[in-house]
Amino acid sequence: MRSWLKYDPSKEISKLKKNVLIVQGTTDLQVDTDEAKELKKAAPHATLKIIDGMNHVLKQTPADRKQNMATYSNPNLPLCPELIPVLTNFIKNIK
Repeated sequence: MRSWLKYDPSKEISKLKKNVLIVQGTTDLQVDTDEAKELKKAAPHATLKIIDGMNHVLKQTPADRKQNMATYSNPNLPLCPELIPVLTNFIKNIK
């Protein structure tokens, strides 16, 4: 992970010429939605989808930190329902 620190995500995403999907949840404890918006600014061709109530492990969760953290270790929780159509629509529309 230390080797990743030398990279600036905005600079790296701006180099991409392929289709890009940026997905960010509003209850993510590790990455803020502002960071996703910065990536979108660096790659105007990218698709940005902010999913209300989705956390870092792609699960639906309340903003409460304790409840949110509990989802990290619960393999029985499904992926956030809104995520699947976002992914499938993006894949279907790749040109």
